[in-house]
Amino acid sequence: SLVYKKAKELSKVRRDCFTNGTGGGFAAHVLPPGSKVPGSRFQMVSQIELDPGSSIGSHLHGENEEIYWILSGEGVYNEDGTDIPAGPGDVFIAFQGHNHGLKNTGPGPLVMIAVIAGDRNPAES
Repeated sequence: SLVYKKAKELSKVRRDCFTNGTGGGFAAHVLPPGSKVPGSRFQMVSQIELDPGSSIGSHLHGENEEIYWILSGEGVYNEDGTDIPAGPGDVFIAFQGHNHGLKNTGPGPLVMIAVIAGDRNPAES
């Protein structure tokens, strides 16, 4: 089935404490977290905008994997205890079995695309 959202159809939703992080920001979801599309492995496709000083708390991807694609802003990505500077164009993939998180360290919003996919879609479990 065709799933798409035109830019004008995406609405930003305010969110605090992304995955037990600090601060907050906005999320615009093409597929909201926990989506169950039969036949698909995608479980979330979203644009995230973290406020300055805010973070996505470190969390384990035990049953799925996640991509962070940084569009604008500055931050620090952490995977399994290793910090890596993050900026526009940088792409990070947390494979199954790894912990990761992200902190906005810049003076403005950090904007990124986040995609979660897994071997099994929850709809097929």
